[in-house]
Amino acid sequence: MGKPHFSFWIIAGLGLVWNLMGCLNFITQMNADAVAQMPELYQLIIAARPFWATLAFGFAVFGGAVGCILLLLRRRVAVPVLAFSLVATVVTVIQTISVLGMAPSTLLALLVGAALFWYATIAARKGWLR
Repeated sequence: MGKPHFSFWIIAGLGLVWNLMGCLNFITQMNADAVAQMPELYQLIIAARPFWATLAFGFAVFGGAVGCILLLLRRRVAVPVLAFSLVATVVTVIQTISVLGMAPSTLLALLVGAALFWYATIAARKGWLR
């Protein structure tokens, strides 16, 4: 098994931070008191979001966090976990675009999810994951 390039640790660590921020966002949106403190537009968007979209959002961010932890542990199972997270991100992005239109943050979430999955496949091919 090869030793990962130092950038591996940086990318996996930043991916974990990104997804943990998403987890915090998800948890905040599940808290009625926190939602009540948000601007009215955000409250309406959260209240109108269908259950399946909320579920996909949770799978995207928690799956991404678990996938990045698995990357940091150099586990090959990180690849399918990050693939699952990416699929959930695509579902979330489609729903968000259908309601709000394209936003830079929506595109960024999709790009980060795709980049993490792509990088995990590279790490697996290079023998950095066991």
